[in-house]
Amino acid sequence: MNITQHANLRLRQRGLRKDDLDLILRHGTETDDGYYLRDGDVQRVETELKNQIARLWRLAGRFVVVKGENIVTAYYPCKRKQKALLRSD
Repeated sequence: MNITQHANLRLRQRGLRKDDLDLILRHGTETDDGYYLRDGDVQRVETELKNQIARLWRLAGRFVVVKGENIVTAYYPCKRKQKALLRSD
């Protein structure tokens, strides 16, 4: 999406960065004229991110074996195997 000179000026005046625009466009509610980032939109994204973080913590320590384009297996390696896996980097 192109940003006009006028928009660039207003963004600077209002302390908004271009990556702020990306967040508003991605998560805001579409209206007839643009996108409005409502409190509810932020709350929805916050919930999604918290759920994703909880899932990541649940999966911490798991290992997935990949050969080419195939997932071969997945398991929880013992401490010795964890150290060996990290040494192979």
